[in-house]
Amino acid sequence: MPEHKDAADCGCWGCQSIAREGVGVCVVHLVAEQDKVPPAVVSELNLCPVCDDRMRADLHLVADRWDEAQDALHPSRGGDSERHAQRTEAPLPLNVSVSDALMIVRDNIWSVALRLIDDHPGLSLPADQTTPSLAEWLARWQMVKIAGATDKSFTRQAYWWVAEAADQIAAKTYGVETTAKLPDQYCKRPGCKGQLFIAERSDGVKTVRCAADAHHAVQWDTWTNMLKSFGAQKRRGPRLSRKLI
Repeated sequence: MPEHKDAADCGCWGCQSIAREGVGVCVVHLVAEQDKVPPAVVSELNLCPVCDDRMRADLHLVADRWDEAQDALHPSRGGDSERHAQRTEAPLPLNVSVSDALMIVRDNIWSVALRLIDDHPGLSLPADQTTPSLAEWLARWQMVKIAGATDKSFTRQAYWWVAEAADQIAAKTYGVETTAKLPDQYCKRPGCKGQLFIAERSDGVKTVRCAADAHHAVQWDTWTNMLKSFGAQKRRGPRLSRKLI
């Protein structure tokens, strides 16, 4: 059993026990903020609405950005195989940090999937068992089983497995960005009014994203074309600050 650490994702016996004993409150917040009253859970689940949404978004992020992270293994080589497993045999120079990150992502997503199979004897893995497909399968069809598990400590562990996977893959695909707010521009997605900002990666790729939900994003060229079509963009876009917001 791991030793206790002063962090929200601690997996020691004491923190797992606290998570198991929580009744009607979010098992993530229960341990992460022990000096505060944890938020209430979604009906019959072990997670609050924020953590439930975050976990779904993280799974979608893994699914959406897996291929991009794979390409980062060998910048001059394409393909869709999970090439981190061939690290010592790669014919081209390999980015070891990306390889290590993808192995963490793969292990974490598989850990969640295999635990579900163990807990639900009638449940079968999807035919496509690549990491992004498993992540999408978990997000679309298995979140109720994960968030509503009888063993609340599994819900909490699964949340942090997925969070770590999303953090790893985001770090290898977004890279170091410079960002700037788009003044008076807000997300138009239904029910969302998040502030929009433009992010530029080190490779020059620009994306307009919503501060409230990273999935609300569009490429810069698409965004400017949309504005031009409505007669709202008559000049060059805002100059990026070199400082992060």
